Amino acid sequence: MSSNPAEIRQQLVAMVRDRTGDPDALVSEPVALPGHAGLSYSFELDWRSSAGPVHEKLVIRLAPAGVRAAGPADVARQGRIMASLADTAVPVPPIRWIDEDPRWFGRPFFVGGFVAGEKLGELNITAEQARPMVQSTVETLAALHAVDWQSRRDAWGEPAALAGEMQRLDHLLDRDTLDPATVARAPLAREALRSSLPAAPRIGCVHGDFQWSNLLMRDARVVAVIDWELAQVGATLLDLGWLCLFSDPDSWHSPMLIPARLPSLDEIVAIYTQSARFPVSIGEVRWFQAFSAYRFGVITAFNLMLHRRGKRHDPMWEEIGKSAPRLFERALELLS
Repeated sequence: MSSNPAEIRQQLVAMVRDRTGDPDALVSEPVALPGHAGLSYSFELDWRSSAGPVHEKLVIRLAPAGVRAAGPADVARQGRIMASLADTAVPVPPIRWIDEDPRWFGRPFFVGGFVAGEKLGELNITAEQARPMVQSTVETLAALHAVDWQSRRDAWGEPAALAGEMQRLDHLLDRDTLDPATVARAPLAREALRSSLPAAPRIGCVHGDFQWSNLLMRDARVVAVIDWELAQVGATLLDLGWLCLFSDPDSWHSPMLIPARLPSLDEIVAIYTQSARFPVSIGEVRWFQAFSAYRFGVITAFNLMLHRRGKRHDPMWEEIGKSAPRLFERALELLS
């Protein structure tokens, strides 16, 4: 189960020759792409179809080596979810192949088309230039939440309850290995959230990590939503609360952790409310933003612990970890 690009290239050649039926198909050296819940590489494929030569730029996403293909590591599920959105208003990379057979790479994978685009946080633009990108982003989110999830059960699965989301976070928070100073206000935020849990939130397709670094832009519009490892059928406002969290300077120790020149949270919520094909409760939006702050605070504290104990080295969490106490405090502010 290699992660060596040269070996992956050899495995890719064998796989694409089988899939295309061209015994002479060739691939370029794979180029590693960023990501935490799997390995992604871009590559170029040249092969001959019955109509003539074909050149494609593609991306392969592999499950992490030695990890059970479940949850965020289930890359085949991610591929099926993206494929299920091909006929909707949600822009996703076109899916070429999905396979759980280990004979090619020793683990599941999917191959999709490479989509050229830029991330808003990486652009040096004005607030005026950012505005249509924000509009497109929020309209895309509303379009995802309008997708008929019932007809896509085979890819997405059954709905997940909010109470279950809270319980999963309990498993991360209730550990004596977490830094007490980091999680000091977390139990208060948890109890405030649990005591005000929305009784019957609207259910739909949820990306799970809908924020600026998972959106590719071109010509001031979203051209692809990527990284679907946390997707589920659940409360749709989970996504809006998450986007608000990653647009809120008051939630973070450092403003460098979110893009600059974004409109206010009220404007983002107003765009969503206008774009959605269903009623939106502003009170629930505030609860889901608070839940998002709590959720990311818990995830941060857990990953910071793993890093410091040498179980999953990633110095990025030292910087992000400085925001965890503020995230729990922000959750309490939003709920008060």
